Formats: sequence, structure tokens, C-alpha cells
Amino acid sequence: MKGIGGAAAAVSFAGTASADDDWYNVVDEGADPTGQESINPILDDIRCDDGTVLYFPEGEYLMDDVFRHVGFRGFELRGDNATIVPAADYDGKWLFKLGTFDQPGEDLVVEGFEFDFTADNTGLRVVQAQVRDDLLARNLSVVGQHDSGKYGPFAFDVTDSSGIGTVQNIRIPDGGEFSDNTPGDIDVGPTGIIVSPYHNGKLWVRDCEVCAWPDNGLYCSTEGGRVVVDGGVFKNSNIANIRLSGDYSSIHGATVIVDERRDNDTNQRGIRLDGGAYNWIDDTVVRIDEPNGRAISVQNDVEWARIQNSSVIVNGSVPTKAVTVSSGAGKVDILNTDIEFNTSGHALVVNGPSGADADPVYVLKSNVGGSGDGSTGRHAVRLERGNCTLDRFDVEQTGGDYRRAVKVLGDGSTFIWGDYDTGHIPLVNDADGTTFHGITSQSHDGYEGMKVIDGSSGVEVTESAIHNGVWEYGDVDVTYDGNWF
Repeated sequence: MKGIGGAAAAVSFAGTASADDDWYNVVDEGADPTGQESINPILDDIRCDDGTVLYFPEGEYLMDDVFRHVGFRGFELRGDNATIVPAADYDGKWLFKLGTFDQPGEDLVVEGFEFDFTADNTGLRVVQAQVRDDLLARNLSVVGQHDSGKYGPFAFDVTDSSGIGTVQNIRIPDGGEFSDNTPGDIDVGPTGIIVSPYHNGKLWVRDCEVCAWPDNGLYCSTEGGRVVVDGGVFKNSNIANIRLSGDYSSIHGATVIVDERRDNDTNQRGIRLDGGAYNWIDDTVVRIDEPNGRAISVQNDVEWARIQNSSVIVNGSVPTKAVTVSSGAGKVDILNTDIEFNTSGHALVVNGPSGADADPVYVLKSNVGGSGDGSTGRHAVRLERGNCTLDRFDVEQTGGDYRRAVKVLGDGSTFIWGDYDTGHIPLVNDADGTTFHGITSQSHDGYEGMKVIDGSSGVEVTESAIHNGVWEYGDVDVTYDGNWF
């Protein structure tokens, strides 16, 4: 990032004034590092020109008002084991408000601060940064639960379409309280990290820890911008742990966990893809141990999504759905991805439209395993959309209650070289134009390997092993060639 690397290299944390008059040690300027007196009057007295650096030596700093700086070109807040404590009687919404959507800054660095929310009824937005280009916010943490009912701690936007920013090592592990249990009244409760609709550039979110927020963990509501999540842990937030939008926004190497549910948690989705020309999940683990929402949701406004080289694990005794594709979503690819599904419900649901000309869904070299049963939703996979292709896709579910592998409800789908193994009939076709080629389907409880429902036409089964044959239920049109029954 231009302008940031050089500045970072030039800054010393020795705590003494540099030759540059724009470098200010706030303690030398009169700020109290013991947390007894507010530092806001001192900050307000410092003239912050372009290129100003405010350095906070190790210590505790009390703030009872917002520090606001907009329209700058080059500004840095640097802490050296510095802790910021909001005053108990401060009723504002922000601590550091750096740039606005209509007066954004440029070349901003914020790093090296801990914000203390351990007192009762504390929590607010500690950093809101809106810049045209060159944002670096890193090594920032919040300790204590955000229980004031005010805005969540972090908001970041890069407003220029060619701008770039990085958010790295943000730690907010103690989460936030629902507004119902706080003196504040914002809707639902705070969000951990927000990227707003004013974001139009590219923002990296690297190696962050975001846990237990009432209104999303990481919430990206941009349409024109891009957000790339690289690593990190996202855990136990309500609505979604990662909620992503924007063309070419993506998630790489992240870990998403839901293993704890609070009374007010109503829908703890792992990842929600909201919209964009290309949303991508890669090399990511989503583990749901206390199901209260889907592991991955592809929403209606997504034009194209890809889930690749990832693992989804769902445990517990609560019926749920692991991966879902909404009816209005466009093309979806699921590649080299494992779904371990150990509860009742559906491991994969692809919603309509049911015609053979629907936007395609392509599942390649992926599988569903685990002990899921048929007590709620017989089929591990439910294909309501037409034009699905399952290529080397395996399903093995060992649970009882008439567990089945796949139900086909959309026309014009194709199955190639997959293995299907369940207690009850693994494959049930209730659609036209389905092709099964080179598959193996077996009920380990001795039922037929396939069932074709009354009215199905243009179905082809070729070069496949269908143990115990095909149950043609009613008036069907099926062509067989080169099979083993």
C-alpha cells in the first residue's frame, strides 16, 4: 500500500519526539497515561495537519468525547501497549471518527491499541475509518463485553473504487450483548466489524478474531466494493458470523464456529453470501456444533458463487440445513468440498426454479458423509432447481428413520460417477430429463437403489450399479443401458 509501508518503517516507538514536527508524543503534550484525566482536551489542542502522527506510549488513557478528524492526507494513530478506556458517563457513539463518507481521509494508519469495555454498560464504536485510499488498521483489540446497546466497535470503508485498505489482527473475542439486556436501544445489538454501503474499493480483512455479536460478526453491506477475508476465527455471532457482499468478495482460510447459543440468538448462520457477481469461499472450515441456522447460505442477489476446497461439519440433535442455495441465486459451483452432517435435516438444498434452463449448479468431487437421519427431511440432498450437475459427488448417511441420499425435483439434471449409500432408497427422482451415468446406489437396509416417481419422463440410467433395482412408481419413462442391478 503506497504511503503506508514507508511511514511504518520510519516510525520509532522509543517515545521521544522525532525531527519531524508532525510527530507528537501525546504524553509529552500533556495527556495523562494513568487513566485519571480525560485526554480529549489534549488531543483537541494538537494541530493535526496532513502527515501528523499521534504516538501513545504504554499506559491507560481516559476518553470522554469523540476525536474527529476528516479530510486528511496522511494521519497516524500509533499505540505502544496503549489502553483506551471510555469514561463511565460518556454518552456518545464514537471514540475515534476518522474521515466520513463525504469527507474521507487518505493514508491512514491506526495500530497498537486495546480498548477496555470491562466496566458495566460500556461499549461504543472505537474506530470508524472512512478513507479514499490507503487504510491500515491492525493490532487492535477490545476486552470486555460490549453491553451498552450502542454501535459496535469497528467500521471501515474505502470510498474510492481504486482504493485499497487492510484490517489485520482485530481481536474482539468477548462480543456484545443484545439491546434487550442493555440501556441502549439500537436494533438487535451491536455488530463486530461493519463495512458499509459507502465502501467502493478493496478491503482485506486478515487474521481477525470476531466472536458472539448480536447483529452479525463481520457485516459487509457494500454493493460496489470488494472485501477479501483472509484467515481468522469467526464464532457464535447472531444472524451471520460472516455476511459478505460485493463483486469478487471472498473468504480464504477462515474458521467459522457455532458452538454456543444464547437466549436471544435466533439464527446463527456460519457464512451468508448476500450479493455480487462472484462470491467465493475457499479453504474454509465451517463447524456448527449447536445448530441454530445454516452453515452456508447463498442468497437471492448472488449472481455467481463458488464454494471450494472447504469443509462443513454439522453436529448435534437439532434439525437444520448445512448448505442452501436460494431460488433467486445465479450460478453456483461446489468443488472439492466435504459436508459432514450428523443431525437430521438436509446437508444440501438447492432451491428452484425447476426448469431445465435454470442457472446451473455444479457439484464436483465433493461428498456428504456422517450419521444424519431422516427424522426431519428424508433426503440428505434436495435438488428443487433444474440443470444441476453432480459429478463424482458421493453421499453416505448412516442414520436411520428412512434416510435417503438425494431427491431430484428439478428437470434436466445430471449425475456422473457418484456413490450413494443410505439406509433407505438412496436416489428418488421426481423430475424430467434426469441422466444417471456411471453411478453406484445402494441401500444398506436392502431397499431398492433408486425410485422413479409417477410422471417422470426422459430419465436415463446408463452404465450404473443400482443395487436391488429401480422401483418405477407409477407411469414413468426410463431408458436403461449397460447397467448392473
